[in-house]
Amino acid sequence: MSEKHDYIIVGSGAGGAVLARDLCRKGRDVLVVESGSNVFPLPFVIEKSIEGTDVFTAYGAGGATVLMNANGVRCLEKELAAHGVVLDEEFRELEDELNIAPIHDSLLSPEGSIRILEICRKAGIGMERMPKIMDHTKCIRCGNCSLGCPTGAKWTALEFLKEARSLGLHIVYGTKVEQVIVEQGKARGVRCKGPDGTVEYQGDKVIVAAGGIQSPVILQSSGIEKAGKNLFIDICELWYGLTPDIDISTEPPMQLVNAEFHAEEGFILSTGYVKNKEKLRYYLKEKAEEYIRSHHVTVIVKIADESTGAVYPDGTFSKPATARDRKRLDRGGEAAKDFLLAIGAKADSIVKREGLYGGHNGASCAIGKVVDSRLQTEVENLFVCDGSILPSSPGLPPVLTIMAVAKWFAKTLG
Repeated sequence: MSEKHDYIIVGSGAGGAVLARDLCRKGRDVLVVESGSNVFPLPFVIEKSIEGTDVFTAYGAGGATVLMNANGVRCLEKELAAHGVVLDEEFRELEDELNIAPIHDSLLSPEGSIRILEICRKAGIGMERMPKIMDHTKCIRCGNCSLGCPTGAKWTALEFLKEARSLGLHIVYGTKVEQVIVEQGKARGVRCKGPDGTVEYQGDKVIVAAGGIQSPVILQSSGIEKAGKNLFIDICELWYGLTPDIDISTEPPMQLVNAEFHAEEGFILSTGYVKNKEKLRYYLKEKAEEYIRSHHVTVIVKIADESTGAVYPDGTFSKPATARDRKRLDRGGEAAKDFLLAIGAKADSIVKREGLYGGHNGASCAIGKVVDSRLQTEVENLFVCDGSILPSSPGLPPVLTIMAVAKWFAKTLG
């Protein structure tokens, strides 16, 4: 079986869906090939690096946007501009279209984040409201953003896929691209493994948007050996404290953020609450039950980690924490403990989740190394448009930047 399309996009997440929607708006013939299923919510997947670090991801319609926490912040503007990717216009377009704004008052409780903000203001702690890609009028404050929003309050790439389909988008699910078909130095299509066996699709241009782990695997299998180096994952640690007088259990997660350390020390802090009991037991093991029974606040320490990881052709990957990464995590841990103490957590209740995790994977097909300033690889008409092209770790949620890159790229394709 073989079909011919103007564009083949591999993956339906933040990069792939935005690109598909904007190309379909121009009347282009677009095929999206998605390895996962068209189900909601998507299964929550924890992959592990060779070193044992948890990496959260999702496969299926909408990609990781279905399980993200709806954080909409700009990042890596200067770094991308240095490569000719200037995104101010695209950021403004997305912010206006999706009404991105600091989390709304109606989603914060007086005994929770409103109280935290008051304490931080008096103590000189730079905690602020997180910008959200969210319709607050639809939010029921269930706190389960990372499990799939049940009301559609949180924006996901599914919205753009729906619009694109109304404009003629072709999309196939359960079909894993194994290789880009390259003939005489040009991409001609993709070879896939589908429910009924091997299938090929022909396309004038192929855009890989399968994410920081899978995109380099596809490129490597297509003869681009330099793909897969320089992996970052925005390494995180979680700190917990029991807070008898603070209750954020009915708020969306990552409602507040402290970015005052980001520029100089390379980390941010963000608040959260783990409502899902199984998640909490996974994170805290035998200590979890006390936290299940009590008010608590989680502090996420997210660092801009060094791009020292690697993705291998079989899909396994390595991501060690370097000495600089450890220093940033340690400094972030100190700041997290200071914050928890400031909001009333007792010192003996503050614990750290064992082990590291990440969820923002990138630089494995970095601009300036694997793709050029037009996002094209060494193979003509083979491009990459997802978090893997980011030049370095932002240490900030990158979804809005990935979306802006996709909008910019759609314009360059004409």
